[in-house]
Amino acid sequence: MTLAELMEIIVEEDFDVTLTGGDPLYNPESIALLAKKIQESGHKVWLYTGFTMEEILASEKLSLPLPYIDTIVDGPFIQFLRDRDLPFRGSSNQRIIHNPFL
Repeated sequence: MTLAELMEIIVEEDFDVTLTGGDPLYNPESIALLAKKIQESGHKVWLYTGFTMEEILASEKLSLPLPYIDTIVDGPFIQFLRDRDLPFRGSSNQRIIHNPFL
């Protein structure tokens, strides 16, 4: 799908958007462009990534989407840390980070 086609659906259906794996930050330039368009349309963007926020902040490339992401769930899923009682994440090492850059 093209970016225009995706945005048409998001706007028409009035969707907020969750970006998940394969890890969206393997393509940070494309994710930055998509997230920017989503945000400009008035919708929220959540991003799930196996990278930690510290890794993202240490990389100019990985941090490209940050200005357009409302909430990040960071860190890899680790089976032995799995916790079904945690909201919005699968293992206790993962964090929900409301983006301070917005």
